[in-house]
Amino acid sequence: MIADLAARVTWTGGVTVAAMAVSAWWLAGPQAAAGVGGGGAIALVNFRWLARDVSRATQLVAEGQGGIGRIGRIGVRHLVTFGTLGLLIAQGWGHPVAVGIGLAALPPVLLAQGLLDARRHA
Repeated sequence: MIADLAARVTWTGGVTVAAMAVSAWWLAGPQAAAGVGGGGAIALVNFRWLARDVSRATQLVAEGQGGIGRIGRIGVRHLVTFGTLGLLIAQGWGHPVAVGIGLAALPPVLLAQGLLDARRHA
């Protein structure tokens, strides 16, 4: 169930970010498009990584093997995400506002897909 939702959010989010990046290119140029695309891609990869970790942790708890070993993986995910965002902005590849706009693409997509999933299972 989590994997299906994560796949739909990733696919829909990718299409949304691509459309936003094309619009950003047309409106503000390549640096804005790179920021929107990069921010959106980072948000989607981070989401997939989080969904995978939640799915694995849920499975381990169901099998009675839950433990505190997941905390290290959470820390790595945060370091990779924030390091990549910092690199994207610090190197000047993407405009900081455009990166924020790309990051902001995930929540509405996740909300819409979650509501559609709830309707299917109601």
